[in-house]
Amino acid sequence: MNILEDAKAMVLELYASLCSKIGGQPLEKVVDVISRSNRLFLAGTGCSEMILRVFANRLVHLGFRVGMIGDLISPVPKKGDIILFSSKSGENPALLNAARKARLHGIKMVAITASPESTLAKMADLTVLLPGELPEFKNIKQVGLAPERTETLFELLSFLIYDVITASLMKKRQPEKVCLK
Repeated sequence: MNILEDAKAMVLELYASLCSKIGGQPLEKVVDVISRSNRLFLAGTGCSEMILRVFANRLVHLGFRVGMIGDLISPVPKKGDIILFSSKSGENPALLNAARKARLHGIKMVAITASPESTLAKMADLTVLLPGELPEFKNIKQVGLAPERTETLFELLSFLIYDVITASLMKKRQPEKVCLK
């Protein structure tokens, strides 16, 4: 068993499956909205928040002004800013409260969720739907290459989507604005 080859096989299988399931999703629009935003705020809880923090770090290295909703030192979002929400269920009370406040202030919202009928998906200006289940993920779990928790799929797919968005934003930015460290 080669751990790198096993991981590569898992990531490639998940990525191929993800691409086939969300091919028609508005990722180009998400990239465009982020690239034109004054400031970008990210909002999630639990594991989604941790993944968003990695995404935020990458965006800062690309020269974006990024804040996390709920952080004491983040400024308050205002009109012209964008809030990207990440929530598998789309029903987290804290996130819905932030979305309602954003709506009142005319702030544009993007939702990454696995729940197309959720309150958050319906409130967002732009929604990317990640699959809630993939048969390939069950196969990967059966051979012991992924954790058993069902929430893990949304986390893995979110991470992949944020990598895709980051790569697309890198291509759009002028080289002098990209300050990868």
